[in-house]
Amino acid sequence: MSYTYAPSARVRAADSTYRILSAFPIAAFTLTVVTDIAYWQTANLQWLHFSEWLLFAGIVFAGLAGLVRLLGGIRFPWPYYVAGLVVLVLATLNNFIHTADGITAVMPYGLTVSVLTVIAMCVTAFFGRIGVRHV
Repeated sequence: MSYTYAPSARVRAADSTYRILSAFPIAAFTLTVVTDIAYWQTANLQWLHFSEWLLFAGIVFAGLAGLVRLLGGIRFPWPYYVAGLVVLVLATLNNFIHTADGITAVMPYGLTVSVLTVIAMCVTAFFGRIGVRHV
């Protein structure tokens, strides 16, 4: 990231905190796809519960990262915000899907929404790379 001016200490701290917090939803939502596939192949309820907790943790950390981003003066292009909201909506929907019992919690909708969430995260990352402004 290149700066045309020196950002304040508050903005630098918010940027660092945002980057740390935003890593957790990326890992959690990506691992949800892995645990969904593991559940699909083994039918062991442990993998379903892992998926539920990963989704919950990802949503919590995404909310914290969004709060830091908004309060810290970090500005992204508007498509980044829209794509990030789509990721949160898909993850929340996926969390509700995963509360069903047995194989219906994962196949076919749970795994499909998990994959769509990861694709939406990739699109969000693309929009985030377009440009970042600090105020």
